[in-house]
Amino acid sequence: MHVVVGPVVTRDGGFAYDSWTRERGLSRGYSYRRIEDAHYARKAQIRSGAGNVAGPTVTCSTLDEFTLVLAKDAGAEGARPHL
Repeated sequence: MHVVVGPVVTRDGGFAYDSWTRERGLSRGYSYRRIEDAHYARKAQIRSGAGNVAGPTVTCSTLDEFTLVLAKDAGAEGARPHL
């Protein structure tokens, strides 16, 4: 399973990140009140996913990078991601 983890962004008055897999599509992250909590959860997902993933884990630093990676992967599948 190929996993793409997005950057921490502001959402719903808090901070969140999203992730994407070919099998599940886009998964919206929980909105945290503190940015430190969102970064901690993102790092934990990256670390825990590394052992469970058959394919590469791609971590994106910017929203543009995240969108570009999703567009490239979804284009290979013949579908477009919904951001």
